[in-house]
Formats: sequence, structure tokens, C-alpha cells
Amino acid sequence: MSDLPLPPMVNTTNELARERNRAAAERTLNAWTGICLGLIGVGIAFEQITRSLGRQTAPVASRAVPNPALVGLGFVGMGLLLLGFALVQHRLALAALEQQDYVLLPVKVLNRWAVVTIVLVGLMGLGITLLLP
Repeated sequence: MSDLPLPPMVNTTNELARERNRAAAERTLNAWTGICLGLIGVGIAFEQITRSLGRQTAPVASRAVPNPALVGLGFVGMGLLLLGFALVQHRLALAALEQQDYVLLPVKVLNRWAVVTIVLVGLMGLGITLLLP
């Protein structure tokens, strides 16, 4: 008798569960991608709208938001940062699924950073809303 380990048995239930988790990871990544694209679009639109208003009524618009390009870049940056978090979390989920002894890896740190980023974007949007006349 040899001491070689036996190959793991393929269990249909486990494979179906892995496939469901893969599909869930793909849906989650798609949802985060949509949110990030929305943030990037808001940043670009905000900068363009304030620039357009600045041309029409220069004194009023320039006092409302000191640097609209910086605010727009902030939204774009937050969107890109969240997209990076989503990609890392998706890759971790797929790496866990590819293991023979599948164990879901915790991603609490990434989730916390994503929530903090979303809260900061919300506060930034609230601050901008209060600054506009």
C-alpha cells in the first residue's frame, strides 16, 4: 500500500454551489462596476456643469464651489478606488473557489474600506449641495 492521498471525490452538490458562488461574484462585480461608472459620470458632469455655469455667471458660480475641477476629480477618484476594491474582492472570491478544499475567505477589510469610501462620497455630495446657492 502506498501513502499517496486519494484524489478528492467530485460532489455534484459542491460543484453546483461553487457555480452559484461564481455567478454571485460576477453579479456583485457588475453591480460595483455600475456604481463606479455612475460616480465617475457624476464627477465629469459636475465639473462640466459648473464650468458651463462659470462662463455664464462668473462671480456667483466661482464663489459657490472654489474649485469644481477638484470636486469632479474627487468623484472620479472615488469611483476608480471603489472599482479597484471590487476587482480585488472579486479576485479573492474566485481564488477561494478554485481551491480543492473550498473555504470562503473573509473580505471584511475591503468591505470596510468600501463603506468608508461611499460615506465620504456621500458627505462630499452633501457638502456640495449645501454650498450651492
